[in-house]
Amino acid sequence: MLLALVERLYGLAYRGALARLSEATAVRLGQALFRAVPVGLLRRLAVDDHRLGVELGGVRLPGPLILSSMYYDLRILRRAMALGFGAVTTKSITVAPRAGHPEPNLVRIRTREGLGFVNCNGFRNPGLDRFRAALPRLAHDRPLIVSVAGESPDEYRRLVEALAPYADMIEVNISSPNTRLVYELSASPARVGALLRGVRGATARPIIVKLSPDYPDENRRALVPAAIEAGVDAINFGNTRRVDEPRLSQGAGGLSGPALFPTVLETVRELRRVVGSTVGLIATGGIDTPAKALAALEAGADAVGCFTAFITRGPTFPPRVAVTLLAALEQRGLGRLAELRTGAA
Repeated sequence: MLLALVERLYGLAYRGALARLSEATAVRLGQALFRAVPVGLLRRLAVDDHRLGVELGGVRLPGPLILSSMYYDLRILRRAMALGFGAVTTKSITVAPRAGHPEPNLVRIRTREGLGFVNCNGFRNPGLDRFRAALPRLAHDRPLIVSVAGESPDEYRRLVEALAPYADMIEVNISSPNTRLVYELSASPARVGALLRGVRGATARPIIVKLSPDYPDENRRALVPAAIEAGVDAINFGNTRRVDEPRLSQGAGGLSGPALFPTVLETVRELRRVVGSTVGLIATGGIDTPAKALAALEAGADAVGCFTAFITRGPTFPPRVAVTLLAALEQRGLGRLAELRTGAA
């Protein structure tokens, strides 16, 4: 009853107000409202069940839905945990503080598949020193994935050494359209391997590497063995896809939303065949319905990342995914999510 009520109220608020405001205003208002919601109330929405537990890189997640890298505000991350996300990912942190690109840096876009966003946020974040000082204040009962983005292999290693003690897992972002290094790296599996070996030597925490849908197929197929050889524990495939967008201050940005899903699903199937059962897989991109989350898990993903759906569907999205997955397990007589995989090698 409470879930249905909140879902209806959010739908009215989003369609009637937030979606009618400018993107920048809607973001500020939406985040302010979310910070104001009591953590205890959000916990009442969460659906927890031991059958939803998954393992990623040796870390136990209470559910397979991961909040993708978009927030560094600890109040927002804490509330996302209370909603029932299996893990939350911080916004990618850089060594120096970054103000990000000027507005407009986020616009809505409607494709034939549905509503999405294009952003050129530019890695806005408080920088390594301030974020590291704040992290101990984040009391988390769900795994915390800290995302890092550097402009050189040395910067990646420095970030990992400093932030890994506060994280359950580290995500190495080499896939964002907002970083210069990504396109240089994508053309050189050897450079990716060297970077990841340096990161691997900096921490014992599980490492996730985030790969881009913008990589040519042949580059991605070469990058995956290089990452595995370097000791990466999991691969996150998806992120945004670079598109031209004249409404943005940079004239281009990263597309998120349902238009990404077909490529993500196809690639996850391929990756599972390649990596077998020993490397974790996260499917990220276009997962904006519980049915798509289920499809990605069936295709071989261990977990699924989302951001756009958290905005368009609201705070009931994590519990709705949980309800759908539990129903699928019951219908098929399965005891745990790992048994859903049909794409595993």
